[in-house]
Amino acid sequence: MIKKLFSIFFISVLFLFTQTIALADTYMKQVKRSDAYTVMGQTIPEKTETTETWIGEKASRVNLPDGTSTLTMFTEQKTYALKHADRTYAEMPASMDQLMDEVEEDIDTEDEDDKASAAAMRGMMEGMMEGMMSQIKVSVKDTGEKQKIGKWSARKYERITEMGSMGKSVDEVWATGDLKVDMKAYWKAMSVMQAQQPGFDKFMKEMEKIKGVIVKTISRADAMGVEIKTTEELVDFASKPAPADTYKIPSGYKKVSFTGGH
Repeated sequence: MIKKLFSIFFISVLFLFTQTIALADTYMKQVKRSDAYTVMGQTIPEKTETTETWIGEKASRVNLPDGTSTLTMFTEQKTYALKHADRTYAEMPASMDQLMDEVEEDIDTEDEDDKASAAAMRGMMEGMMEGMMSQIKVSVKDTGEKQKIGKWSARKYERITEMGSMGKSVDEVWATGDLKVDMKAYWKAMSVMQAQQPGFDKFMKEMEKIKGVIVKTISRADAMGVEIKTTEELVDFASKPAPADTYKIPSGYKKVSFTGGH
């Protein structure tokens, strides 16, 4: 459970820091292809996933491949996870402390053993987060190479992410200046969680080296000696009015705990 909660929290935070905020309502469609690979005798098949993003002046919405959505309110500095199948939504924690507060609320605090378990879990997860963040190092290099990616003229960057004992990821990032973006709005969105995450200021400083909108990313990661390759490409980018209520929690949805409790 600890590993699962940590993974959900960490991935959610990183996801916010990889979005691009544009002027007015902007629609983006990205396709992610993961190559097949074999590890420990088990073959993981090739997978293709599509993500759709709507970005407005005060909020953004990401419709994920698993049928869920992420809604971020810039002014309120809050992010919600929407689960459409269950008609539920949960406020995503903005820090490890908030995450652990939710975990403890879901535990029977009248039971001394549960209290001890909750305290131990908080200490363990805080230690894991601090340890992981201290090990993560991101560096971005402008290669100067240029190429046409889809409809856009793009420039190649190399992004290396070192994650200590978890290995290293080398990403080939292509960004274009052809698409107009409001960088002030971009950094405003980034600040929703940046201040509360140790080490993210350094991460963002490196990411600023990538100029323009990312149109293609080729990632190669090593897992137990096996290379895992994924390619994510922007296939549609348009400025147009978002459908009504795009940036609102749907009527009739019930609020639940992000950690899965009641």
